[in-house]
Amino acid sequence: MFLVSGITDADAKFLTATKSSLTKFNQKIIKEKVWNFDTDLRRTASAELPLFTQASDYDAVWVIDESNLFGQHLPYNTWLPRPVIGTHGLRADGWSYVIEQWGAVQLQNRFTKKFDRPMTTKDFAAWVAVRSVNEAVTVLNSGDVATVLPFIMSDKFQLAAYKGRKLTYRPWNGQLRQTVPLFDAQALVASAPFDGFLHPRNELDSLGVDEAQSECRQF
Repeated sequence: MFLVSGITDADAKFLTATKSSLTKFNQKIIKEKVWNFDTDLRRTASAELPLFTQASDYDAVWVIDESNLFGQHLPYNTWLPRPVIGTHGLRADGWSYVIEQWGAVQLQNRFTKKFDRPMTTKDFAAWVAVRSVNEAVTVLNSGDVATVLPFIMSDKFQLAAYKGRKLTYRPWNGQLRQTVPLFDAQALVASAPFDGFLHPRNELDSLGVDEAQSECRQF
């Protein structure tokens, strides 16, 4: 990986998470650079970015630019013809408006009709939260928190959430187990976890920080 990051606090947090993931999956950082210039790249990207990303070899450029200051200019302007991933190029996030498989187009259309904009990751997370409570209350026929919450955290609970498989919650920290879409501006490219990433309990736990490595215990 050729790693390029910005200088904001959000970039620093993203960078920490990125390095953790690269270590987990045994990926090597060929070179790491910080974009700390105030250059307007709209006219000069094709001249400046190839030199900035110059290295002997790399498989991909991982860009971290939460403020959208330079990352949008990296695709097709790198020293080597390699994919750009991260905050720009191919992105991984909880949701995207390009997801239309598994019946998601109906969810997208309903949201756009009501709010006159595409559904974002935060919107999807809010919908999942409300939908989880609704599903549990419906199944249990009870609104008692002492009953509903343990059920949501148990292996008896499953949520259909337009992601190609039933989703569940991690019982030790309450985090939603979910597939992670990889997409560009126009289409869904793939959905993790990918074939070959195995786990003794649930292959969705191969994503993120697993129980053995996590210090978070909410329940």
